[in-house]
Amino acid sequence: MFSVLIDAVLSSSPDYDILFESLTWPSDSWPGTERVEALTAFIEGLGPILSESDTTPLSAAKRRSIVDKINSVVWNQCLPLLSKVSTRAGEGMRCRETTAAACRLVSVCVPLCDEAVSGRVALSVLRSLQQSEEEMPGPGRLGVEVASEVMAALVPSLSADEQLTLTTLSYALSCIKTLPDSLVSKITVRLLLTVLKCCSGARLTSVLKLILEDMCRWHSTDRTPVVTERTLLCLTALSDHLLKPRSLPSSCDLDPRLCVQFWRMVQDGLTHRDCVSRKRALYLLKMCVSLSEQEGFDCPLSPSEEDILFKWAPSRSMLLREFWEDYALVMETLEENQIHVVRPVLNRIDTALSVAASGQVFFHPSWLLCVYQRMFHSENKSLMREGVCHLLELQALQQPAFFIVGPFMDVLSERSLFHKSVGQSVGECPELGAKLQVFMTTFFTSLPSEHRGRMLLQMIQQLCSKHWCAAPLLFLSQALSKLPPGPLLGIEGLTALREVLRCTMVTHQVLLRGAAQCFLLNSALCLTKVSAVTFDDVFSFLVHFRADESLSRRTQIWNQLCAWLSDNEGSFKPRIMDGDCTKKETVRGYVQSEIFPCSSGLSERLPDSREADKLARAVLLCVDMERNHNKAKIGTTLESLLSPLLDTLSRVGTNLYLPLRKSDKSLQLVLQLFQLGGTPSCERVGEEQVDNVMVAMERLIFKLVDPIQEFILRRLLGELQEVNDDSSESPIILLFFSDAGEQGLLLQDWGRIAANFMRDQWICLSFLMKAFGIPESVEISNDSETLKAALSCGVEALALLPSDLVLPVLTFIETVLPHLLLHDEPMCVEAVTLSWELVQGLSTNAHDFWPALKGFISMAFHRKLLELTDTSAPTLLAALKQVIQIRLLMELSQSKSGVFGVLLQHCCQTWLPTDQDSDNTVFSSVFSHINILTEACVYGPVFRRDQRLIQDVQTYVERLGEECAANVAVTRDDQLPRTCVLAFLSHLESSNLQHERLMEELIMDLLKTDNDISKSKVRYYSNSLQHRVKNRVWQTLLLLLPKLRVEFVATVLNCVFEAGFCSNHASVKYQIEWMMILILVHYPHHIDSFWACFNRDHDKTKTSICTFLSVLVHFNVIIPHLQDKDVHLRKALDIILQWCFNHNFSVRLYALLALKRVWSLAGVQAEEGAGGLGGLSVVIEACLNQAEAMQSTGNANKNWTRIQEHFFFGAFHPVRDYSVETIFYTFPSLSEMADDEWIPPWKFEKVLCFSESPSFPLRNPAPDLSQLQPGDWIQQDKGEQNKEERWAEVQKKITPWRLGIQEQEPELQLIPQQRAARLGKLHGALLVVASLIDKPTNLGGLCRTCEIFGASALVLDSLRHVSDKHFQSLSVSSELWLPLLEVKPMELTDFLQVKKSEGYCIVGVEQTANSQSLQDYQFPEKTLLLLGNEREGIPANLLQMFDVCVEIPQQGVTRSLNVHVSAALLIWEYTRQHLTSGSAEVNSKT
Repeated sequence: MFSVLIDAVLSSSPDYDILFESLTWPSDSWPGTERVEALTAFIEGLGPILSESDTTPLSAAKRRSIVDKINSVVWNQCLPLLSKVSTRAGEGMRCRETTAAACRLVSVCVPLCDEAVSGRVALSVLRSLQQSEEEMPGPGRLGVEVASEVMAALVPSLSADEQLTLTTLSYALSCIKTLPDSLVSKITVRLLLTVLKCCSGARLTSVLKLILEDMCRWHSTDRTPVVTERTLLCLTALSDHLLKPRSLPSSCDLDPRLCVQFWRMVQDGLTHRDCVSRKRALYLLKMCVSLSEQEGFDCPLSPSEEDILFKWAPSRSMLLREFWEDYALVMETLEENQIHVVRPVLNRIDTALSVAASGQVFFHPSWLLCVYQRMFHSENKSLMREGVCHLLELQALQQPAFFIVGPFMDVLSERSLFHKSVGQSVGECPELGAKLQVFMTTFFTSLPSEHRGRMLLQMIQQLCSKHWCAAPLLFLSQALSKLPPGPLLGIEGLTALREVLRCTMVTHQVLLRGAAQCFLLNSALCLTKVSAVTFDDVFSFLVHFRADESLSRRTQIWNQLCAWLSDNEGSFKPRIMDGDCTKKETVRGYVQSEIFPCSSGLSERLPDSREADKLARAVLLCVDMERNHNKAKIGTTLESLLSPLLDTLSRVGTNLYLPLRKSDKSLQLVLQLFQLGGTPSCERVGEEQVDNVMVAMERLIFKLVDPIQEFILRRLLGELQEVNDDSSESPIILLFFSDAGEQGLLLQDWGRIAANFMRDQWICLSFLMKAFGIPESVEISNDSETLKAALSCGVEALALLPSDLVLPVLTFIETVLPHLLLHDEPMCVEAVTLSWELVQGLSTNAHDFWPALKGFISMAFHRKLLELTDTSAPTLLAALKQVIQIRLLMELSQSKSGVFGVLLQHCCQTWLPTDQDSDNTVFSSVFSHINILTEACVYGPVFRRDQRLIQDVQTYVERLGEECAANVAVTRDDQLPRTCVLAFLSHLESSNLQHERLMEELIMDLLKTDNDISKSKVRYYSNSLQHRVKNRVWQTLLLLLPKLRVEFVATVLNCVFEAGFCSNHASVKYQIEWMMILILVHYPHHIDSFWACFNRDHDKTKTSICTFLSVLVHFNVIIPHLQDKDVHLRKALDIILQWCFNHNFSVRLYALLALKRVWSLAGVQAEEGAGGLGGLSVVIEACLNQAEAMQSTGNANKNWTRIQEHFFFGAFHPVRDYSVETIFYTFPSLSEMADDEWIPPWKFEKVLCFSESPSFPLRNPAPDLSQLQPGDWIQQDKGEQNKEERWAEVQKKITPWRLGIQEQEPELQLIPQQRAARLGKLHGALLVVASLIDKPTNLGGLCRTCEIFGASALVLDSLRHVSDKHFQSLSVSSELWLPLLEVKPMELTDFLQVKKSEGYCIVGVEQTANSQSLQDYQFPEKTLLLLGNEREGIPANLLQMFDVCVEIPQQGVTRSLNVHVSAALLIWEYTRQHLTSGSAEVNSKT
């Protein structure tokens, strides 16, 4: 319309000045869009007039005047308006429409202006592109987004100026590197694509080459995810220019397929965290493959074979295409992020590798690593685990070292990978752990020998580069220990291993960190290059292995260490001492050279416990090594080795001039020797013999007890007296630094010195207490007040000392506390309470928590404290019971495995010592704490998945036995409380009245626990905590049954029967039935009580009667012990027959099985001459025959077969199979209890005090049960519910716009817009583009949706879809009322550019890092909605065209919706928003 009016006005020879004046606007105002468009149309109409100088009546002056007016429009109207728009960019649609109109005006004006104007305008606008992210547009400056639109309008006018074009290109590339992410795509689309569109031929090639080189250079210098994301965005946008068939050979210089850096960008994109970047990279790869096949591209070989990442040979075009299609399929499927979707396509990787290995195609390993790295980054842990396992099984391709050290090691730190696989039994090595061992061996074997050492060092350094969880670190350490022996590690390797050891100390799982230490030490022994390390390096390294967790004497790893030292003794690197390099050094020579400086005390200003620890280990290793090698006399060896030390110790009491440091370090070494050597002169349980080394050392040192004791007393008493005489001196200085003035002290030393001094005081006090004892009756002397004061000081010390130094204080309080219970109860309460708070505070300290916990339990649960009663010490007893004892300990044990086990071990050993010389008074204290035993019998938390992992790995470590020294030093098992208390109960004797009383009280408590759960209204599921507790209750009852009195069994029998009537899970039900059978076997006089159970009200019994029928299935075990066998046999048959016709299927099934088994007994009895069955036999035979016939079809037959083959009614024998193994391992495994409820027999064997007897063996003598597989025939009786069929809501069919078909016929001759207008239908401004959709059904449904919600038009790739019957079946004539446009997919880029310039906001449905949620996004009125392909979505080369990406919030697992459904959701949301805003506008006007 504008063009017609303008032509009419201009043809009438108007006054141009008046027209300019009327159409322009003041520079400080914001005109309407219509006015800008009118001015644009006017100036555009002037173009032909100004260009045709011969045919137009314009004079030169007039022409000059018009050009000046046009120049003025550019500088005084366009640019100020655009600057104003930039400052008010938040006004949305108005800004977008004004920007589009103003840029259109600039594009019309600039060609009519002077030649220099376009360059000046461009340079002024380009400066606006250099703004920082924080800088706001000011007067005369444009916003980046507005500036890019202006430059897009100017570029066609600049195409003739090559220099200015290159300047524009340079600015655009700079913007891509510096601007925020939200603006990069706009610059790429509006500037780069426009520049390329205006270039052609050689100039286009040079511009593309410049862009490609710039992107590659940027990525090579800064290979970060952000750079990868932006370079891929740029290259994908230009892909139609970069990756198109070449006609000229010279264009090969531009081919990105020949650029290694291009392929690195693609590979980085394939593994990028952003899904859009991955999509762009895969798009470029597929385009390269397609282009290579189309051109017959032959990749030239580069000088270095390693630089080739992509190769194509025309002769193998089809094979290569299939190969890369499989690769693309794998990468696309990984986007689904679901293991059941990904797993079927992983075989394509194996196929691809086999093809590559055969040499038919070139396949660089880095492409395969992209697949694995993508799986490693998955949020789905199952998919991550699948990727790791697939890589570990890979044999066809050698893995690059950088990948193993980097991404592979990173993913191995994920602990969830090490869960045991389905089908693995308890204690097995996790699948991934076993595969890791094989992989590491294979990988290192495949490396060149000269690279293995460096590679191993890098892997170990990677282990200490971040925090590792216990399980991954354990299995990786184990894998390293399985490597083939070889000289790979030098001093740097030992240093790195030392750092890893420090990492292992972080975890609280003591058993796992001890096992990791053992594996790491084994690795060091196998892989250390002995010629590169000295003895001092080795022993300094050994200091970091804790004796209480891994490296303790008389373990397998200790013996291996001795053998390793012996085998390599002459091969170690010599030390340089006093500037001279020593000759070959022996372990004995090293020890003797170190003992002399230690005894002389010339090296250290402070005694260092680590130095003493290092030397003590060296001494013990030397002695054990020589004993094993030479079979020499231990006493002689020790005496010759320790002679300098013994000489110093012999003179400490008499030589007053002996340096204090010399004596201190000597005594420190003696202390470490005894601590590391173990308990001397005691014969251990089992096969271990007396430790001759420690016996010999004890004899040597005990000869010097007198001078040592005299020295210690003089230090403690004499010098302290001197301190009292001279108050100006610090006692710490006198005790520790007789010559402190010579060296001076650092300020940071004082705290440590003071704390160590206090700690040493408490060690001495504890020693004196144990050495001299305390009078039994302290009240008759002044000792009572002394002890009170000492206890008070101990309480103060607990508050003052660092947490790692309080153990001696707890030991002292443990000695003193029992003697003050009746004299100073408040102080005792404070000591116990403060000690517990200390232990709780240490719960996050992996090093000091366990020693402090043991010290606290030894103190708070001392035998004297356990004997307390409510009358003797009520306050203290209340503190123990309510504040500290079970409740808080149980809470702590939930988060820290092994806490409750420490308490149980201590209490059980106190109440029933293994030496059997137990005091009845001590044992009687158990009745005050019976709740501890009750809790222990049912102890065992339900673990989370991560906790289950730790338990499984601990069980695996325990199964290693002595192979892992940590099993000797550490016991941390959440099943330990149960095994410990069961071992305690196994020692109880029915002949002991106190034992008898304890068992009976415990059983009553357990039955009450079971009854409370049964009567609870809380429903519990299989393997829930309630189910497990009930199962543990009945396991304990089965264990104790043979030890019970006859009278007591009579009292609890009714409780057992009542439990049988409750609803129980299978595992509990079997144990209750077994309990009933054993009671009737051992106490047959209770058979009448059993028969009475069948007389209960049938409505109450329901299906629980199956429990009692199951007992009758085993009647063959019971009947030999009964009197009047015939009577009871007849009774059993009478009862069973009543239940054979019950309405419940399960009851009938149990009854028929019981009838079959009992009737077989009746046949035996009849053969033996017993009678009395008479006519009943005919009835029973007929009943059984009919029952067998009825069970011959369908599920009934299956269940009948299964119940007869079930373990409880088949292989199981209630008496023969009565054993610990059956109760605690076989039954739980066969009744589908969780595997963490299975207690294998070897765990009881580890508890040395477990007592077994012929009547109650540990292991099952018959193997029948252990060979069975778990399974249960039980069928859930799900009654067929009558499902009422209801009418669903009927879809309301409406005729469009309230007209009948007959009324519509005349309208069909009009175009859709006219038809809609005639019918009163309003169209919105929403434009839906579906050119990428190719399924007619989706297009038909989409057409219907667009028409219903009033979209302005629907864009298709071809209008032929309209005639498709599938399209029409879903569109239901909606295409008659909706404008349809045709835009081919190849034309979409230009189409979207045009719509952008028209002010449309381009919206895509895609999940990206910057996408907005549908529920939060406000749609502009002029919105273009671009929909992606059903399978591939939106092509990567179109993603940068979007102004915004909108995603639909999802809650489920499936990754995407159908494209029509997604479009319908967005179209409705757009309609809803604009219907609401339209209603608001109407209301405001009215």
